[in-house]
Amino acid sequence: MSEYDPGQLLAGYRSMTMLTGFVERGGRPAAVKPTIPLMVGEKQYGWFPVDVTGAGRRLAVVTNRRLILGTEEYQLRSVTRLRPRQDDWALALETRGSGTVEISGPWVPWLSVVLCAEMYGAAWPPGYAPVIPGPRRRLRRYETVQ
Repeated sequence: MSEYDPGQLLAGYRSMTMLTGFVERGGRPAAVKPTIPLMVGEKQYGWFPVDVTGAGRRLAVVTNRRLILGTEEYQLRSVTRLRPRQDDWALALETRGSGTVEISGPWVPWLSVVLCAEMYGAAWPPGYAPVIPGPRRRLRRYETVQ
């Protein structure tokens, strides 16, 4: 992942954890004021820079129907699998017809939750055990991880 401002990393992490809890309680992502022309019934959820493997930094726009990465557009109905890598702030999308595209950046964990909420009605893909990145506290000598 290219260098990002530490404030963006923290904001992306906090937003992802808050949205995860909200979606797990049955909530849905909130739409924002559109920055692109939308189709009838389409809602935009956000826009921010991401690093696309092999293509460099692009502007990502996420809606309830598509993910736009610069000039490339992926219909959510064509996504066959999402593979979040929260510890690397990354997401791999497997799509019909376009293969796999991998993106990374401070807002990609949040984006993963948005896409999963739209595609699966859950915060994570089916069968996925999230590894949440972020501040870790140091264990004392006598503590063990449960």
